Amino acid sequence: MSSLKNIQSKMEQIEKLKKEIEEAKTEIHTTLGKKLITSLDLDYELLSSKKEIHTVVDKIVKNLPSDLFNDSNEIYFNKEDSYIHDDKEYSELNPELQNS
Repeated sequence: MSSLKNIQSKMEQIEKLKKEIEEAKTEIHTTLGKKLITSLDLDYELLSSKKEIHTVVDKIVKNLPSDLFNDSNEIYFNKEDSYIHDDKEYSELNPELQNS
C-alpha cells in the first residue's frame, strides 16, 4: 500500500511541476512580448489582431540574422542595449519595422 502512496505522491509532484513549467512559460511569453513592444516602440493598433501580430513578427524575423540564436554564435549585449553578433553591432532593427 505504501508503494502505491509513493507513486501517487510522485505523480502529484509531477503534475505540480508541469503546472509550474506552464506558469514560467506564460511569464516568459508576457515578458518577452512586453519588452519587444516597448523596445521597438510598436503601436498597439498594429497588434490588434492575430493577423497583424503575425505580420509584425514576420517582419522582425526577416530582418534578423538567420543564425542569431545558434549556440555556436556568441551574442552579448553592451550598455546601450545594442547587441554584437559575428563582430557586427546592431543597435536597432530595420526602421521600417517601427513604422509599419
